[in-house]
Amino acid sequence: MKSNGTMATTSPIVLAFVVVVAGLAATAAAARPSGTNLIRHLPTSAADDGRPWECCDFVVRDQTFRPPRWQCNDVVKECSPNCRRCEPSPAGDGFVCRDWIVSLFEPRVCTPRPWDCCDAAVCVSWDNIPTCWCADKVEKCPSNCKECVLVEKSDTPHYSCLDQFHGYPGPKCTPLITKGN
Repeated sequence: MKSNGTMATTSPIVLAFVVVVAGLAATAAAARPSGTNLIRHLPTSAADDGRPWECCDFVVRDQTFRPPRWQCNDVVKECSPNCRRCEPSPAGDGFVCRDWIVSLFEPRVCTPRPWDCCDAAVCVSWDNIPTCWCADKVEKCPSNCKECVLVEKSDTPHYSCLDQFHGYPGPKCTPLITKGN
């Protein structure tokens, strides 16, 4: 029987590849102590989710990065062990973690805002961190609002919370994308 030579040159290459892969698998199995798990777990406990901070009052969103990424400019006594870029604060009164996290949602605030959400935030900025208030007209002010005023008298009166918050206004009440879009 005459051979075209293809089988003879391909078979040793395939056989050598199988032997190398089998050898690597055997080496990996021998190096791992029995009873250990090969899957590596990230920190997932409630106290340590791997983020460089638990909450943030002075969060900054990178407008050029998609999906959104966030940086916390809070000054703390010491950075979290998860922070990779801990720097002294410009004022010298603590430290700031300069790590960025990627998340579709804004990080949780440490100091509660006077509103849960706001569609019409008004912000002024004398420094890098704005002072904001919510100009939404609502049927009832949130329970944590201290200065609630009547802004529209009608069958259903509308109110507005005049409390100010030193920091970013937080999430919108009305989602940008709805099922009808």
